Amino acid sequence: MAEKSPTRDYLSRTAAGAETGERAHENASSASDDKYRKLIFFMPTALWQVDSRAAGEAFKHLRAEGVTDIAAYLDAHQEMVETACDTVLVTEINREAVALFHGRSPADMIRPVRYLFAATPGMAKRVMVAHFEGQRNYTEEAKILTFDGQMRDVIFSVTYPTPPEQQDTTFITITDITDRLLTEAQLRQLQADYAHAARISTLGEVATSIAHEVKQPLAAIVTNGETALHWLSREDLNVPKVRQLTARIVESAYHASDIIQRIRTMAIRGEPEHATLDLKAITAEALSFVRHDIESKKIALAIDVPQALPDVAGDRIQLQQVIVNLLLNSIQAISQNQSPKRQIRIAIHEDGGLLVFSIQDSGPGIAQNDLDRLFESFFTTKEGGMGIGLAICRSIITAHGGSITASNNPAGGAYFRFTLPKAQTRASP
Repeated sequence: MAEKSPTRDYLSRTAAGAETGERAHENASSASDDKYRKLIFFMPTALWQVDSRAAGEAFKHLRAEGVTDIAAYLDAHQEMVETACDTVLVTEINREAVALFHGRSPADMIRPVRYLFAATPGMAKRVMVAHFEGQRNYTEEAKILTFDGQMRDVIFSVTYPTPPEQQDTTFITITDITDRLLTEAQLRQLQADYAHAARISTLGEVATSIAHEVKQPLAAIVTNGETALHWLSREDLNVPKVRQLTARIVESAYHASDIIQRIRTMAIRGEPEHATLDLKAITAEALSFVRHDIESKKIALAIDVPQALPDVAGDRIQLQQVIVNLLLNSIQAISQNQSPKRQIRIAIHEDGGLLVFSIQDSGPGIAQNDLDRLFESFFTTKEGGMGIGLAICRSIITAHGGSITASNNPAGGAYFRFTLPKAQTRASP
């Protein structure tokens, strides 16, 4: 019998050991993969693992051809987006993903990604642009269409692999926010109803001013109409004079119509309408509601507003409501005070990216214990007050991206101040 070679024996043992090591590595790798799949499957967030190698190869060729503006390229080659939707494949999903799309089993969803973009087709292009530009993550609020035809609002997020990671490990997570958006819409409606109730309450408080303001143009119409009739009854008819009186009647009628429309706009219930606005003009409109009260109570009004101011972005009626409420508070405070000094001072100025509106009065001021609670709902210091005016003011100003504060003047009286972002610096909704 031939004697075994020591070298051959060593190699055999080494080979056997290597084979055993490889089997152990394969077993360990298989066990690791199994744990990884279980981890994905039981995650509480809907998750997709996607093989995006096809898109990666296509992008590599485009870069070699000198393409840098991928968004413009995809606009000119829509077929590439369509091809990607049919060639980029889902390789793994979890149970939350199946439940979100109302699928029957994971097998329903291990296929090309087109179904993910069925309700928001434009998102496929945006996802590709982010991938081409080397972003690590991309997120947008979108809609999906479930397999039984339901439309859901979601947050769609993609995490892309970066070299040297494998291109077959792109992850997509989708979070259903339909119920949250519905709750937010209901809350906005509740806030709108609350604000509407406050406006109606405010109109009740300024009813005397409104009646006086409407009475003025109506009285002018009557006076000019009677004068015109008098001139028409004369034998020496003065046509230019009658024309002048008739023009005054028409002007007064338009004035009355504008007043009624302004009151109707304040009273009507409607969705907020954001636009670019002149805060100085809004202040003037708000003053028209309370000017009679100011004059009848012999309150001096000082206004310090620059000739030119940047615009703000917001809802005209809501901002009028804030200023009217603050004016009414000042008028009522001064009326309760026995001081001979009766003054309201309004000022608007710029402060960086903000416009600052302030109003101070010569009333008794705010009790120190009430300062922290002044903007709370249903907190009031007035007899018979509802306690919603200042709460609504804070809600409106906060919704416009600003803030509102109250304090006391060292010389006496209350000082209210709110800020609003300039229109050009306010973020788009």
